[in-house]
Amino acid sequence: MNAPIKSSSSPQMSSAYGQGGIQPDEAGSFDFDLMGIYRALRKRLGLILAVTFGLTALVMVFVLQLTPLYTAETLILLDQQKTQVVDVESVMSGLTADSPTVDSQVEILRSRNVAKRVVEDLDLVNDPEFNAALRAPSPLRYVDPRYWLSQIFVSDGAVDEAAARERTLQSVVGSIVSKTSVSRRGSTYIMSLKFTSEDPVKAAKIANALADTYVLDQLEARFNATKQANEWLSKRLADLRIQVQDSERAAEIFRTQNGLESAGGTTINDQQLSELNAQLILAKTNLAEKQAKYSRAKQILASGGSIESVADVLQSQTITQLRASEAELARQQADLSTKYGPRHPAILNIDAQRKDIQKQIGREVQRIVGSIQNEAAIAQSRVDSLQKSLNELKGTSNENNQAFIQLRELEREAEANRSVYESFLNRFKETSQQSDLQTTDARIISPAIRPGGSSFPNIPIFAVLALMLSGALGVGIALLLEMLDSGLRTGQEIEDALGLAHLVSLPLVPDEKGADGRIMLAQEYLLAKPLSAYSESLRSLRSALALSNVDSPPKLVMFTSALPKEGKTTSAVSFARAAAQSGLQVLLIDCDLRHPSVHKAFRMPSPKAGLVELLAGNVKLEDVLLVDEASALDFLPIASGSANPPDVLGSGQMKRLLADMRDRYDLVVLDSAPVLPVSDSRVLSRIVDKTLFVVRWAETPKDAAASAVKELRNYGADIAGVVLSIVDTNKQAKYGYGDGGYYYRRYSRYYVN
Repeated sequence: MNAPIKSSSSPQMSSAYGQGGIQPDEAGSFDFDLMGIYRALRKRLGLILAVTFGLTALVMVFVLQLTPLYTAETLILLDQQKTQVVDVESVMSGLTADSPTVDSQVEILRSRNVAKRVVEDLDLVNDPEFNAALRAPSPLRYVDPRYWLSQIFVSDGAVDEAAARERTLQSVVGSIVSKTSVSRRGSTYIMSLKFTSEDPVKAAKIANALADTYVLDQLEARFNATKQANEWLSKRLADLRIQVQDSERAAEIFRTQNGLESAGGTTINDQQLSELNAQLILAKTNLAEKQAKYSRAKQILASGGSIESVADVLQSQTITQLRASEAELARQQADLSTKYGPRHPAILNIDAQRKDIQKQIGREVQRIVGSIQNEAAIAQSRVDSLQKSLNELKGTSNENNQAFIQLRELEREAEANRSVYESFLNRFKETSQQSDLQTTDARIISPAIRPGGSSFPNIPIFAVLALMLSGALGVGIALLLEMLDSGLRTGQEIEDALGLAHLVSLPLVPDEKGADGRIMLAQEYLLAKPLSAYSESLRSLRSALALSNVDSPPKLVMFTSALPKEGKTTSAVSFARAAAQSGLQVLLIDCDLRHPSVHKAFRMPSPKAGLVELLAGNVKLEDVLLVDEASALDFLPIASGSANPPDVLGSGQMKRLLADMRDRYDLVVLDSAPVLPVSDSRVLSRIVDKTLFVVRWAETPKDAAASAVKELRNYGADIAGVVLSIVDTNKQAKYGYGDGGYYYRRYSRYYVN
């Protein structure tokens, strides 16, 4: 026999078609088929739209019930420049412009301290919007676990009113903080403060109050800092003043005690030492001069020279007068000598006078030399005295030098204390002057105004978001359902999942009433609508079955399925009727010994004898063989079951019966039991020519169908292919390109229903 026709499509591609386009490939990764996803979404478009619009409607109903909120905004500038009048070098000095500084101001602006001051200033504790205790109880509080916990663990003790007020205050402050938003605008020095409230006027009022409080807080912080600095500097100056006084007093006392007083920057001892040194030098000079005069005079006297060459002698008035008198006498003597002789009394008298004068000059010279000697001795004594005094002062000076080391240390300490004191004093004067001129680094450049519209809820945005999210949820649910859906819907899925050829899809017949007023069954619809799609599908099935073995077309054909209620009996009866209607001699045998239903398909009562009785030899074939008058179809029903159906169906009698029927009929159709519950069909599959495996559209699980096919193959069954039954062609059009059902609307005009 020819092998059944198989699809050439790849398993990955076909799996993608069948399961929404997302399936793991052989390597374990996921392969995405956009066309498969599109078909999966189109198939469940109703679900997606229902979820999308349903959830969107619910969200919008909820949004429209929300209390509208209004947001007011005020802008605050961190002034990068600040004027400081008291410090010329700091005029127009720049504020620190780094991001941490601006971010720190943002945190200060949203701090609880600022919010608390606003709450107290505006008495927001008594505002129901911020104080939950003042609002009417919500009817939903009973579903809040916190309400019941608070009722269970409520304290029976005395309530501390102060603590309760503080808790309420902190709760209101927290509410204000939660409704406040502060952010920095890009990389600028502008901070945006936004406050949200149920009242637009209140929103603007509180936003401005927060900004004003922040600016005032900055100013107060500067004032307090300056005040604290002044107080600390004042206290420190008092301590430093005492310290300077003590150090200077200690230096002065040490100087006085050690005789280190100074005048003009020099100590008295140094001045005395300098003066004595100068006097000693002069005295030594004078001594050298006197000694030189005396030595000269002694040298002249010793050599017999004229002492009159000595300067002191020359400068003596007495000697000068005596020399003048002697000269006058000499002149007179010369004048008299011209008149008188040497022994003249006048001349002798003059000579005597001259000798007397010369004696006087000699005595005067001796006196002058003695005076020079005496002056030299006096000068020597003075030099000795001055040298002694100088030596004494030098000894005292050495002692003072040691004291000076300690004095300079005391003076350095006093000078250092004085320098620190003056520095603090100057800083104190600057801060004292700045305290009268305090400015803040922040200023409001745009006060908040009443908002023109609500900021929450933003209905258009909520609508768009709700539509997008609900749409995404609908798509997700659709894809999830598609991935979880294990039913077989297209021929491609069948061929990929079962490895069998998809022979035909039998469409679901419409609910129409027949001549008797009852809803027609599929096999009745076949006869009533011979040109319908259902009838054409059966003819296609007979053609496909004939082509499965052209040289020897199968005569013994068995219909089976994986599970019950998959359209197996309906397909078998319809196939047999269609074949009989085409002029073939057809026999339909009911082989489902456990749940026979062929007679029900013909709307006949249960027969008294059937296949089991025939195989047992209790009746003849003519006694149990029934005829369908509408199609001239012969069928062999089942009247009673058997204790061991597989043994009955696999018996020699059954084989001989089928062999006889092969010769008598053109086609023998067997309606067998499902494969998975029982082994009846597996046994029959060995003795028939072809087995047609029926799969119910969108109902038969892939795993069940695959297991049933595997069981049949284990028994060596020759499976011609798969019949997809009860196909909803309208829905089938939503699945897979390439499947005939997809194009049903295009060729449906060829059928007459």
